[in-house]
Amino acid sequence: MSQQALKQELVDAIRMLERAEYIDHNGHCSARRDANSFYINSGASVRGTLNVEDIVAVDLEGKPLEGSNVKPPLEFPIHAEVYRVRPKLNAVFHTHPQWSTYLTMTGVKQKVVYAQASLLGDMPVMDSPMSVNTKEMGEKMVAIMGENPVVMLKAHGVVAAGESILECFAYAAYVEENARRQYMAMQIGEPYVFSDAEQEACRLKLRTQSLFKKTWDHYRSKIG
Repeated sequence: MSQQALKQELVDAIRMLERAEYIDHNGHCSARRDANSFYINSGASVRGTLNVEDIVAVDLEGKPLEGSNVKPPLEFPIHAEVYRVRPKLNAVFHTHPQWSTYLTMTGVKQKVVYAQASLLGDMPVMDSPMSVNTKEMGEKMVAIMGENPVVMLKAHGVVAAGESILECFAYAAYVEENARRQYMAMQIGEPYVFSDAEQEACRLKLRTQSLFKKTWDHYRSKIG
């Protein structure tokens, strides 16, 4: 994939997340450029009208590259520290979704109530609502995240990571859909939680590129 195509895919992902109300004026998403740099939407960009000119290349210290003076979001360490520690991952999304945030605001842990959530690991929670805008905070977040594809930020949002933009997008969508179902079911009673055996069976069937693409295409159809 060319660098221009990679940036366009990132733009599409951000616009899809904004349309779904998974990010707001402060959400940001990135894609690895090489071992020591990544593409990310600029801090000042309008997420709902994003285009490739709003994507900036920065190194792991947040320094703009490619002759640009456009600044990344203040929370670029979220992305930099994931890329620094987990070399197989090539996309990182920081979202501000409502349902997942409602659960962390009240100390309710997400459980696997939706088949696709079986792919999300333990869904650990970073017990701080503060902005992850320093290397030290990024390191703390990555340590809590471990080998999981998502980490929850208490009363703040979600960080998802994947080997591709497509995979990362699917995880960002799955974690919020799981939270929505859990939250809504809790208004009626105790939600059914998938057993360990059921989760393993789901993982064997659902971790496929074709199903990630199906999720992508569903959201892509909503932005025209």
